[in-house]
Amino acid sequence: MSFAARNARCWRPFVRGEWLDLRTGEAKGGDPARGESWSLARTVRAEVVRALLLGVAEAEPGWSPAIRLRGARVVGRLDLMGATVEYPLSCEGCSFDSELRLVEATTKTVRIVDSSLSGFNGARMRLDGILNFYRSIVSGGIRLDRACVLGDVSLRAAVVGPHSSGVAVAADGLNVDGSLELDQGLRADGPVVLRGLRVTGSVTLEDAVLHGAPTRPDSGAEASPEVAYAAAVGDSYALNADNAVVEGRLIADRLRADGGVRLMNAHIGASLRLNGARLDGRAGAALSGGGLAVNGGVWCMEGFAASGEIRLVGARLDANLCLTGADLRNEDGPCLTLDRASIGSLDASGVTVAAGRISLVGTTVGGGLLLEGAHLDNGRDICLQVDSSTFEGPLRLRYLRARGEVRIRNSRTSGRVLLGDAVLDNPGAVALRFTRNEVGSDVVCGGMTAHGEVRFVDTQITLDLNLEGAVLANPGSAALDARGLQAAELALLPGRDVDGAVILERVRVALLRDDPARWPRPLRVNGLTYTVLEPRCFARERVRWLSGKEFHPQPYEQLAASYVSEGQHDEARAVLYAKERRQQHDRVLLGRVWGLLQDVTVGFGYKPWRAATWLVVLLAIGGVIYSVSPPPPLKPGESPHFNAVIYALDLLLPIGDLGQQSAFNPGGATQWLTYGLIAAGWVLATTVVAGAARVLGR
Repeated sequence: MSFAARNARCWRPFVRGEWLDLRTGEAKGGDPARGESWSLARTVRAEVVRALLLGVAEAEPGWSPAIRLRGARVVGRLDLMGATVEYPLSCEGCSFDSELRLVEATTKTVRIVDSSLSGFNGARMRLDGILNFYRSIVSGGIRLDRACVLGDVSLRAAVVGPHSSGVAVAADGLNVDGSLELDQGLRADGPVVLRGLRVTGSVTLEDAVLHGAPTRPDSGAEASPEVAYAAAVGDSYALNADNAVVEGRLIADRLRADGGVRLMNAHIGASLRLNGARLDGRAGAALSGGGLAVNGGVWCMEGFAASGEIRLVGARLDANLCLTGADLRNEDGPCLTLDRASIGSLDASGVTVAAGRISLVGTTVGGGLLLEGAHLDNGRDICLQVDSSTFEGPLRLRYLRARGEVRIRNSRTSGRVLLGDAVLDNPGAVALRFTRNEVGSDVVCGGMTAHGEVRFVDTQITLDLNLEGAVLANPGSAALDARGLQAAELALLPGRDVDGAVILERVRVALLRDDPARWPRPLRVNGLTYTVLEPRCFARERVRWLSGKEFHPQPYEQLAASYVSEGQHDEARAVLYAKERRQQHDRVLLGRVWGLLQDVTVGFGYKPWRAATWLVVLLAIGGVIYSVSPPPPLKPGESPHFNAVIYALDLLLPIGDLGQQSAFNPGGATQWLTYGLIAAGWVLATTVVAGAARVLGR
């Protein structure tokens, strides 16, 4: 009997390209893999299908041959390794009891939908058409290593089990001239490996469920050597698409990846979407994208959650990275690492970090950084680290809630820095470390609450640093440290008394605005320079502003210069007088005595009227006493007429002779008065000269 006669029921449908439907009549049955049973009438041998596909039957004129089966059970191994197949294979609702093997084959469309098979091996095959496993169960995995498909590849809604290596889909170097569809609830019970993938269209993973390691009924069983090797080389990730090139979009909305996703050095021509995705790195990286390049936007919103690190070191994201409302967690390190990445703009508003930190070291952002309303919690460790980065836009951190240190250092931004109504909580340590930065606009901290130290050390701000309404509390240590700050304006107007020290050493501002009712204690202002102080206060009030444990002359000199620039010379002299008085506390005993004499007599040269007052008082005392008890003349009959006032004046003047002192010889008590007036005269003269020299020297 001929082959055609023996296989008549397959021959005629094949040569005409018609469907052979074995689901009707007595042939009704089911798929054992789906809990159904098969009848013998629905069985088709794999060798028959192979023979027909390889041309055992000639096509009838006017017809296009093809294998099209419905409801068939294919027994035996369908092996087309290295074959050239000119006809398509379509199976619906079929069951294959052995692996389909198309290794290095050249074939047309292979369409196996709503079917079950133990495996598919299409490594290095060339397929002109589509490869479709829609809603099929492939228990032994799919292999497409270095395959080339001139059409679409679809695993939509398929369930793929692991190969013996532990990998569900092995497609290293797969080349698809079309789209790769892994969506609509695809379930892979093992890693999906797409390293070196090339796709001219898009890759879709919407609603897919991927597991990074095969699920075994016996969870206590030891892994096979193949599975252990797969884990060792990195195939324990749920999706591994390192070095992939996708010319269209990669859409993975609502993806569930148990084991994380790898996109290292991948290139995506359009956008990357992970909206609503949930990535679990299993104590590793949830998303590893070092060197990733995306020409469009990267979207991780609408319930996106990652357990493990999102690592995008050196990534190039030409448009935006949007993490609005995302939920990130990593107990073992950073939860978001963007070190040395280049990003169009970064929007992480409303992001929640339950553990871990956000790291931007050496990052370049073409727009700004948006963290408004974010909640960052990393205990007492760093929760936001920005170091040596560049932003061509604002840093918007309003309403930020941070537990741990917010660290922004050695960075530059051309826009504003907004920290309004932020709450920074790191008591006893640094809450905000904003040091050695360059800001092209202003820094606004209105309404900010900081429990811990706030630092603006060595920062350059083009406009103003505004602390209006801020609450600064760090008891027993510095609440605000702004050493080396340079700004056009500093508004130190806290919402309540600062609980802790304020350090303004080496600060340079054009305008300093503060609140006399809330001057902090202690306040360190050595090296602080300014042009204008607001509000204008009397010198006696501002001198209290300068009081502190340590004395430095520069703050007094600066305050006096400020009064001089406003034409208030009396206030300037009052400040300098206060400086001289304050300076005496740090001198040795002899110096303090000499200072006291200068203070009492001439107010260190700033109160010369005191010398005149002392002179008048001493003249009055001497005049009265010498009028009551005049001294006897040295040479009676030759002495000039005695004048008590002139005699006292002659005693008080250390230089010059009025003819009275040398003509009379006091005795007794008046002699001691004479010595006292002479000594007082010398003291007055010396202090006047010293005070005049000090004032003239200024």
